[in-house]
Amino acid sequence: MSYIGKKIKEVMVPKGRLVYTTPDTTVKEAVKQMVKKNVGSILIVENDKLVGIFTERDLMKMVAEDKPVYTAIGDVMTRDPVSLKPDDPLSKAALIMSERGFRHIPIVDDEGKLVGIVSSRDISRVFYEAVEASFSE
Repeated sequence: MSYIGKKIKEVMVPKGRLVYTTPDTTVKEAVKQMVKKNVGSILIVENDKLVGIFTERDLMKMVAEDKPVYTAIGDVMTRDPVSLKPDDPLSKAALIMSERGFRHIPIVDDEGKLVGIVSSRDISRVFYEAVEASFSE
């Protein structure tokens, strides 16, 4: 299947492998998780529902504003982030990332429960594989 025809669910990182926490976690603890897992964002959930995302950009803004690392992540996260559904086309995620400058888009089900995440790295990998396959044809 080509890059264009793929669905997000085919390439997203599923919930079982996600890095996520609750709004009351300190920024310091959240960043430790991000470093340990080598990721650029952490998802914030309450009752399995996505309520926010905290990214490297949020951390830079926080540092620039001299906020302490013991601040609750819920106070500095990006609330109600743009999200997509597993059956949305991967091309939709690529377009949103390109237009909005995002590197991560959370994936939720119809009830708003977190089911995965897709990153610009995931999209790049799929695109690279499609290009490689076209050369071998």
